[in-house]
Amino acid sequence: MESYVSSTFRTGPIPVFTDSEYAVFLRLPSHKDAFKLLIESLQGEGCFAKITGEVGTGKSMLCRKVLNALELHERRYTTAYIPHPILSEEGIMHAIAEELNIDREVDISYYDLLKRITEGLIILAEENKNTLLFIDEAQAMPEETLKAVHLLTQIETANDKPLRVILFGSPNWMNC
Repeated sequence: MESYVSSTFRTGPIPVFTDSEYAVFLRLPSHKDAFKLLIESLQGEGCFAKITGEVGTGKSMLCRKVLNALELHERRYTTAYIPHPILSEEGIMHAIAEELNIDREVDISYYDLLKRITEGLIILAEENKNTLLFIDEAQAMPEETLKAVHLLTQIETANDKPLRVILFGSPNWMNC
């Protein structure tokens, strides 16, 4: 059975911040809670985490904050970031492969692309690296594309599933 982590922002839209204001913004209780929940979920066993909030509540900023925090732990985590997932199933796979530095040809078949991504995820897992896929604006992702991403979370090694997906989107988006 899949396990999910979910959090929703309830603050109003935020203005554009300068770098010094960025730190203050992330001290809002809802953002601190979501940040903590996300970090804890990365150490758990679930394949998906979902952060939702209205437009302008800081989901993308939180995503970047978590990605920046994970840079300090690059021996343990490999991250991929897809900011605009309005892609086909094949398009999202190419984007994921590019983010994970997986070699592929332009005219590679979908099957071979999936095979290379699977092999890449297993190699990373064998190196004791957790692979985290961050997808921003997930509400824009076609349902078939989401199903293709879900398929990647079903890859297993002897010990674990090597991919976790963190989705950021609006609250009216799918109940997953």
